[in-house]
Amino acid sequence: MAITKEQSSTQDPEGGFPPGFEDQPGVREALRAIDAEAPVVFVLGRAGTGKTTFVRYLKERHETKRQVVLAPTGVAALNARGQTIHSFFWLPPRLLLPEELKPGRTRRLWREIGRVIVDEISMVRVDVIDAIDLVLRRARESTEPFGGVQMVFVGDFLQLPPVTPAAEAEMLFHMGYESPFAFSARALETADPDVVRLETIHRQADPEFIDLLGRLRDNEDVEGALATLNAACVRAHRPAAQPMLLCGTNARADRYNAQGLAAIADEPVTYEGRGSGSFDRQRDRLPVPETLVLKPGARVMAVKNDLQGRWVNGSLGTVAHLQPDSVGVRLDDGGRLVDIERRTWDKIQYSWDEKAKRVASEAVGSYAQIPLILAWAATIHKAQGLTLDDVRIDLERGAFASGQAYVALSRARSLDGLSLTRPLRPSDVLVDPVLAEFDRHSQ
Repeated sequence: MAITKEQSSTQDPEGGFPPGFEDQPGVREALRAIDAEAPVVFVLGRAGTGKTTFVRYLKERHETKRQVVLAPTGVAALNARGQTIHSFFWLPPRLLLPEELKPGRTRRLWREIGRVIVDEISMVRVDVIDAIDLVLRRARESTEPFGGVQMVFVGDFLQLPPVTPAAEAEMLFHMGYESPFAFSARALETADPDVVRLETIHRQADPEFIDLLGRLRDNEDVEGALATLNAACVRAHRPAAQPMLLCGTNARADRYNAQGLAAIADEPVTYEGRGSGSFDRQRDRLPVPETLVLKPGARVMAVKNDLQGRWVNGSLGTVAHLQPDSVGVRLDDGGRLVDIERRTWDKIQYSWDEKAKRVASEAVGSYAQIPLILAWAATIHKAQGLTLDDVRIDLERGAFASGQAYVALSRARSLDGLSLTRPLRPSDVLVDPVLAEFDRHSQ
């Protein structure tokens, strides 16, 4: 079994792109809109269409462009090799009321940047978009949306939504927002966004499976699609494969992983993470636990690409041996034995280099740890963006977030490699009607 990031089978993990990438349907149109300096561009695509690849391509293609890559969470920012939205724009971690965003310190960088790329746009709340607009217009003394900075929003609104507690959702309603989603921002009312869709699905090749996923995503003939999926996939997993078990909650995934580790009789070895600079291990979400406990025979997943290409972010394997500063892992992909050493994640901060007249990125903190996590199970949230050859889904008491079941099912590369612990019910397929309406009207 192998697990890879989107399109990783056709590209080098840290560079290189498939031949003709710029000419792929959707990619070509998105680049054309960006190069034409459209004020706002939404680059949308269902699961498996290469959105992560597109962000990295755009970042490398315009390396000297005055642009920054941002994301809504710390983990997403680390994966995108960018900065969180809140830290870049000095936004407080709460509901953002315009009257509370008083003029204050202004970064030179806000006045100089030409493009902001926001990854995982589905998880960005509407008030954050309007706060970005306000900060940029003030800094640049401009009445244009976002102060004239080109905004590129990448994601899929029918996947995971922003975290919006009931009290905050009610407040957003009283503030006049039609929904908590980014596309309801007032800043977009006059921006006339270009909407481009990545249409080519790289993850799955089976037309039947692609059709089933599409029906669940679009909330069309859900009962028929689930009947087909349940008939094919409610079963024990295929022999000789070790599937990743996807769960709805951290507690359930942690329980499966703890059971898997406890079932191994060997003595554990503990690896402690090391933070430096402004990396706050209490507040920053860590890509790997600060205390990582492993045993020979443990199922693990790599969470950082190897610069030499021996494994990628998402490679699955089994621990073969443990050393003080490395872990030997027998990879599922080809059975190769690799030594995975301690790696470093940098916390990036952008600034303006006046001498070079360009955006500069600086590592203001770092976190070092063995880049592995236990991988008998993981949450659906953590699996977003991954491609799984073998996946088993346990929704326990049911899905509780819009798009959750779709995200879980669409991790699988094929029906053969997908199994379910229980039949899925129509109530598990949650599609917010506001999102469905936006998706239809933005076609």
